[in-house]
Amino acid sequence: MREIHDLSFDIDRFLEETARAKQQLDVERWREELRPCALRLFAARTAKLPWSRALLKLVVRELYPDDLFTELIGNLDRVPRHRWPQVVALAIALRHSWRRDGLAKIAASLRVARYPAEDTTRPPLPKHTRPRRASPSKRSTRKPRRAK
Repeated sequence: MREIHDLSFDIDRFLEETARAKQQLDVERWREELRPCALRLFAARTAKLPWSRALLKLVVRELYPDDLFTELIGNLDRVPRHRWPQVVALAIALRHSWRRDGLAKIAASLRVARYPAEDTTRPPLPKHTRPRRASPSKRSTRKPRRAK
């Protein structure tokens, strides 16, 4: 009786190992052969894909925002299209803001001011070197240039 039990145990182990080996071969075939072709086709079919709420939600989901995201943005189904860049930027910022320098890098790359208006410890703003343009009313009083 013990021999039958050992035999069935060996068969079960063999079947498990065979299934695992087949799964590993399927994964390798997918990665080496099928995935590149599938992604080329996907790239071709998405070449003119417009922004959509579904795409926005996918991007945000991939960035794993925490509860602070919902507190700051609210329900994604109610965010108007003109605020979608803000939504993506905030999700990225939340992802990289666990350290102060991470948030600083994101803010710098997006050219977002990092300091609140009332913060007196911020560095001084650069002076404008270009002269300001004249207002439209002043331009209309100027004499037109003569053509040569």
